[in-house]
Amino acid sequence: MNVGPMASTTPELTSSRLPADFAQGDLEFAKWVAIVTMAIDHYGKIVDDSVFIQTHAIGRVSFPLFAAIIGIRLAVRPTLDLHYFRSLVPWAIVSQPIFVLVGRPWYDGNILITLALGVAATCLLRRRAEISEVGLVVALAAILAVSVFVDYGPLGVAMVPAMTLLVARHGYAGAAAAGPLGLAANVYSSPPFLQLPDLAALLATPVLMFSLWAKVRLPRLPAQAFYAFYPAHLLALHLYDLYG
Repeated sequence: MNVGPMASTTPELTSSRLPADFAQGDLEFAKWVAIVTMAIDHYGKIVDDSVFIQTHAIGRVSFPLFAAIIGIRLAVRPTLDLHYFRSLVPWAIVSQPIFVLVGRPWYDGNILITLALGVAATCLLRRRAEISEVGLVVALAAILAVSVFVDYGPLGVAMVPAMTLLVARHGYAGAAAAGPLGLAANVYSSPPFLQLPDLAALLATPVLMFSLWAKVRLPRLPAQAFYAFYPAHLLALHLYDLYG
């Protein structure tokens, strides 16, 4: 999720309230929190269900952070949408068999598919002037239909373009929406009603804002680190559950 120097962007999708260094690694703290909480969540789901409630609550902050990080990157540099899509899709394909191996139904798409669909929707909306109205509606409808079968569902997919738009227009105030939007996506994934652990998703907002404001300098993850970590840690937890 690392990007290079900020390029010029269209006024429609860029806010002057975004500091120029939004794209220069100030989100590493949020990224590390997202990765660690995701791994803790999956530990409770795959290895030790006796701590499921605790690990599930901790993991609720993970997806909102990932979606928000991508949204912020796309608000600063809209042309990164194709870069993200080209990275997410291959790793989503690699991850799906492992996702099924750890117990998910074959028709349930993993989180990388969710994020890829969100980026695709953002890409379509950014290029809507180049697409016919009918073509845009059909493409977005197709994304909506597929999103029913992925982790965090349509609300999870919609969080990426929503964060992109909110951050581009409102800067830090838009970034603060990460928690509430993440809560909505988490509730969708755990019907039929709001559960107490889901409220932990609201912590995505203070984590993200701290990452932006405090400018904590942590080791930068290599460009493909998250994508590779996702299937690798699922497989490692599964093997540990079997033979550990």
